[in-house]
Amino acid sequence: MLDRFAESDTSTATREGPSLYLTSHRAVAACARELSRLHDAIADDLSAWRSSLVDVPADPVIRRSPARCLVQLGPVALTVAWLQRAQGTTADGELLVVVWRGAVASHTPSGFERVRDQVGPRSATALWELVLTVAGDSEAGLSWTPSGRTGDPMSSSMLARRCVERLSAAYAECANVR
Repeated sequence: MLDRFAESDTSTATREGPSLYLTSHRAVAACARELSRLHDAIADDLSAWRSSLVDVPADPVIRRSPARCLVQLGPVALTVAWLQRAQGTTADGELLVVVWRGAVASHTPSGFERVRDQVGPRSATALWELVLTVAGDSEAGLSWTPSGRTGDPMSSSMLARRCVERLSAAYAECANVR
């Protein structure tokens, strides 16, 4: 009886492929860790970019949660959000990256943000947007792939570099307009 159970268990494990991994609970935890690595890489790349400048902009406002990262850098902002259904799997989720012109975050949050606490314009304009899905057959192989298009998969560090490049280009453009 134990031999039959072991055979059944082994055959199930060999059938699990890349598509099944992304629908597993292990992939949900791995994706959360990958998002944390992405958020760390964005903060690191932003610090490196700011240290390379002669005229250093004011300190950015950085807000993080497990599924979101918001960076307000003067007149521009970057948001990175992992979106998925409440009971969805990693395979169902999408990563939405947007660079904005305008204020997305107030500079002095105190408790819950209220409309009366916000200062400045209340709307921002999207300058650049990218939607990605997660791909991979194990935690070590997770990468970000542009949704709906064929494209090369990106690691979190590559994606962070691209996000900071877009944010810095938007910052430079807004600085030249003034």
